[in-house]
Parts: sequence; C-alpha cells; structure tokens
Amino acid sequence: MYNVWACGSNGNCQLGLEDDKDRDQLEKVNFRTPQGFSRALDEKPVKIACGGNHTLILMHDGSVYGCGSNESGQISSSQLQAGVFEKLEMPYIIKDVVATWESSVFVTQQDQIYVCGKGLSGELGLGKSCTQAGLTKLDLPETGRIVKIESSLHNVVVELENGTLIGFGNNKKGQLLEGGAKLVWTPTKLPTKARQFSLARDFAVYLNDSLKIQGKDQFQIASTAQQLDVKEVQQIRTMWSSVHLITNTALMSIGNNSHGQHFPGFDSSTTISSPTYAIGSEHGLVASDSKVFAWGWGEHGNCGRHRGSLSGVTFDYLNQIYSEPQPVVEVFAGCATSWVITRSTC
Repeated sequence: MYNVWACGSNGNCQLGLEDDKDRDQLEKVNFRTPQGFSRALDEKPVKIACGGNHTLILMHDGSVYGCGSNESGQISSSQLQAGVFEKLEMPYIIKDVVATWESSVFVTQQDQIYVCGKGLSGELGLGKSCTQAGLTKLDLPETGRIVKIESSLHNVVVELENGTLIGFGNNKKGQLLEGGAKLVWTPTKLPTKARQFSLARDFAVYLNDSLKIQGKDQFQIASTAQQLDVKEVQQIRTMWSSVHLITNTALMSIGNNSHGQHFPGFDSSTTISSPTYAIGSEHGLVASDSKVFAWGWGEHGNCGRHRGSLSGVTFDYLNQIYSEPQPVVEVFAGCATSWVITRSTC
C-alpha cells in the first residue's frame, strides 16, 4: 500500500485534503476510488506534477489523479474545483505528465502529447487563437520517442530520443529561442541540444560540456557556473530563480538565495545516505529511508514548522518534516507545496 503526504499552499484545495487551508505539517491526502474515499492506494504513484493551484499524480499503471482548481479545465474534470484526488477520465495510458500555471500536459505511451487548461502565453501549444481547451492532441514538428518533458510557469520543452528539443510557450526573455518571438504559440524545434536541461521562471539551463543559461540571468548564474566543474553533474534542477546541480556526492546551488534557496548542506544531525532530492518553485526537499528534510522559502508551510525559537519564512537549514516509520519511496516539490510518497505493509 502507498500513501501520499502533503503540506504547503492550499488555496484551491490542491493538496487533496478536502479544504483550502494551508498546512505546515504533512498530512495524508485523500483519493476518491471506486470503493469510496481512501488515504491508501494499491497502485504506486510515480510522479507528482504541480501547477499554480492544481496537482496531478501519475500512477504506475498509466492512470492519472488530479485535484485543485479546474477553473480553466486544467484537471479535465466536470467540477470547478476538486478537494480530493479523483481519477481523470483519460482515454490513453499516460507515461509522463507536467503542469504549467493553469494547464496540464500529458505524454501517452504512444508518444503523443495532449494538453488541457489555459495558456495565455502559448503554453498549450495550440496556436494564438486557442488559449483555453479541453483535452486536445498536440502536433509536434518532428515525431519520435519522447524521453523527457519539462515545464515552468508558462512554457514547456520536450526532448525526443534523437536529442531534438521542441519548445512552446513564454519566450519573453529568450529562454526558448534567442532573438525569437516573445511567445512561441506552437511547438517549435529549438536550435539547442543538451544532455540535461531544466526550465526556471525567466531562463532555461542547458548542460553539455558547460552550463548555458539562456534568458534573463538576474543573479549572475552563468558567470558563477563558469567556475564550476560540471563533468560530474548528473541532474539539473531549477527553482524559479536558482539552479541546483546534482552529482553522485553533492548538490551545488547557484543563483538567488534571498530566502535560503541554496542547499544548506548536511551536518551531524541531518546526514543521510543515498539522498533523493526534489526541487520546487523556491524550496527543496531531500529524503532517504524514513526521513525528509526541507529548506528554502517556506511562506505557505511547505518547509514545515521552524525548530525551537526560530521564526519567519526562510529556512536556511535542513528542517525535518517527515520521520514516520513508513519508508519513503519518493519526494516531489511544487509551487510552495511538498509531497512525500511512502510505502506500508498494512
């Protein structure tokens, strides 16, 4: 059996806890199943994708659950708002999913892309005349096996097996196409190829032999990155305004650190083996075994409660938010929301 725990921003019931109150402690989310409401699932959740006020959970069997705001049709439900996670009526088996602020993007097992919701900056990819849609198939300029899809607030990039990158959505800072139109309304081949990439709010990061920042570099990330040896970097993750480079042994942070967004590192009380990281809008999570710690901007309770006499919304240390006996399977972080998937035997 699996449980999903959540805390943080909840103004549109996006935590699946049946109300719209923010949480500063993890709670088990609720699912509507054919047997009734349940806080436990037989099927394993494999990914959680978060929009501004909606959440999607992809299951191992290719089904998807959604909750939160559906005002723009972003969870493809008959309700304006879902207070618990409900299984979406998808006519396809889904292998990946991402979310922008008010839209959802689904990748099928047949490597087709479907979108729904609202996209005033082109993030639906359906053209300038279509800024809101129910579940609609998206045509790509090149076909092939889709190996990766990333999103930010208002744009999406898809990677094909041959390395081709295809993007659409907000390009006001040149984060998709340097010198291109401010809004990329339909899926467009990008001139860049990368072994790793990630999308922030106003810039994109591409990693090959060096780290390339494309778009608005307000926090001098590119100049800092030039001083780093990136050969050992295995993953790139971005918050809205910072970059986090994951190697076998460490996580390195560069960019905005106004609210403790940089990874603070481990000390004698927080050292864990084989850590797993999740990076959200302006906060992060690190997990191993039966422990989860949060750091960064915790304005909505997404970093838990402060230790002792500490206060404020900045968590410039690793704050433990989970210590239950059930082992942690995976962690995810969204727009000021934190998610922990655990496994139990009963």
